Order: sequence, then structure tokens, then C-alpha cells
Amino acid sequence: MDIFLRSVGFTRTKFFEKINQIKNEIIESPDKRVIFGCGEDGTYLEYYKTYGEGIGILLRGTMDEGENVQIESCEAFAIADENAAVNKFIVEFVKNQPVIVFEDVGTGNELVFSLQNKIDYFRDEQGFIDFGRSVVFSRAQGIEKRKVNYCAMSVYGSVILPVYKDKQEDSEQLEDESFYKSLVLRFKEGDDEAEEMLKLYAEETSYVINERLQEEDLLSVVEGYFLPMEDNETDYSVLGEIVAISRTFNEFTGDEVVKLTLNVTGSSIQLIINSRDLTGYPMLGMRFMGTCHLRGSVVL
Repeated sequence: MDIFLRSVGFTRTKFFEKINQIKNEIIESPDKRVIFGCGEDGTYLEYYKTYGEGIGILLRGTMDEGENVQIESCEAFAIADENAAVNKFIVEFVKNQPVIVFEDVGTGNELVFSLQNKIDYFRDEQGFIDFGRSVVFSRAQGIEKRKVNYCAMSVYGSVILPVYKDKQEDSEQLEDESFYKSLVLRFKEGDDEAEEMLKLYAEETSYVINERLQEEDLLSVVEGYFLPMEDNETDYSVLGEIVAISRTFNEFTGDEVVKLTLNVTGSSIQLIINSRDLTGYPMLGMRFMGTCHLRGSVVL
């Protein structure tokens, strides 16, 4: 069972007691059903059922020639309030499962999320094959798209105090972030000078942090981070400022799901977590610290 069903509100015992009944109900009356036939390989199915604003269950399965459905997995799915613009994403495979690798347009941060709408990807890749390009080509070159939609799902997190800054420090940070983003854009356009300036920026930032860590606590020095965890490329340790808060309720269990929009080193990331798993009361300007898993879709 997918552990991140907790993130979208499925923590109650009665859900797990009735899981087979729920699966049958989703198959009979899904909010969305996607079908893709692959000839001798069979027909692939995805069933989506929404149980709250932007949250729900995704069933994956196959159908044989006699139209008998075999469910292979039951997963949580989530839809962020806004799509994220990207220049290009690349499809890679981890343990035979497709993941999306892309760079945040504004910051250049590389992110990886597990793919929810796999059938859309299969169709897109088939289009490459039908056009005369091989699967190897499409994976190696990357598929140019305009948008993706992804969420960070968490089953553990805490609300902590922000880093104290006076007005002058806050103003200087905004100018610094704006300057950094302009360098990233110039670097993407092939500006060699911008590349050298980014290297210097990284070295200076590292030096300042190391100096401050000699006398200050880590959480007082580092405002945010988004670090991949060793076990899985799509799992991260996260620390970010809370810039927006909303809530929804799982219609089946009644659990409250908290949606936090985080500013993480300049990247905007929406995180969802069951209120049962969140320590502390979230407020604007506070920070979220915990672990998360990125999961999302390509917008075609």
C-alpha cells in the first residue's frame, strides 16, 4: 500500500478495511479514466477518483481481451493549484518506473518527480515512434514541453520559527535573489560571463555560510534547502518559508489535509500533509521542515 495515501487523508482504519470495495467503486464510477492499448502488450488503464480539492486515489491496471480488469497498484495523487513552467523535461527510468527530471526556470534547481499520468507519457512516446524516431532517441534528447504539475507529499514535518532579519537585510536578500535569477537566465542563453559569475556566487555563499556556522545554529543560518535523500531520487529533505496556506478535507475519512506553498531557495513548491502528521500550527512567514516525496504530471 502506498504510504503517501496518508498525505491525502487516508489514515482511518475503515478505509483499509474497505479497500477492495473502494477499488470496485472507483472502477465503476471514476472521475477520470484513461485507456491505452499497446497491442500484444495489452491495454493499460488509469482510474482517478477525487476525494477532496486536488487530492484522491489513482488505480493502475490492465485489461485483457475479455475486458477483465486487473488492478496492479493503488496510489495517492495530488494536483497543485498552479502548473510550473519549464523549458524542457527529460524522462528517465528508476526501477523501471518513469520519473521526470527538469530544472526550475527561475533558479536552475534540478528537481525529480515520479510520474502520475504514465499513460499520457506512453502516448507521447508512441508519437515519437510513429514519427520515425526511436524510444532511445526520445529518452536521450528529452521531450520539450511547456508545463508540469507536481506536489510534494509529506508524512512527517514540523513548523519552525523563521530566520530573524531586519528590513535592510530583507531588502538586500530580495535584491540578491533577483540578481541570482537574472544570472541563471543569462546562463541558459549561453552567456559565458554569467556562468563564471554563478560559480563565484556559489563559492562566496558557501564561504559565508561556513563562517557563520562557526558561531551560529544551522537553522539560524540556512533559511531553506531542498536536498535529495539517498534512498530515492524523488524523496527530499526540505526546509522552506511558508508563503501560502490552505486546507481541504478528505470526503471519505474526514481527515484535514493542509496545503502549504513554500519558498525553497527561490523555488515555489506546494506541499500537502495530513494535519495529524504536522507538528505545530502553520502561519505565514514561519518555516516548514521535514521530508517529502515529489509526484506529478506532465501537462500535454
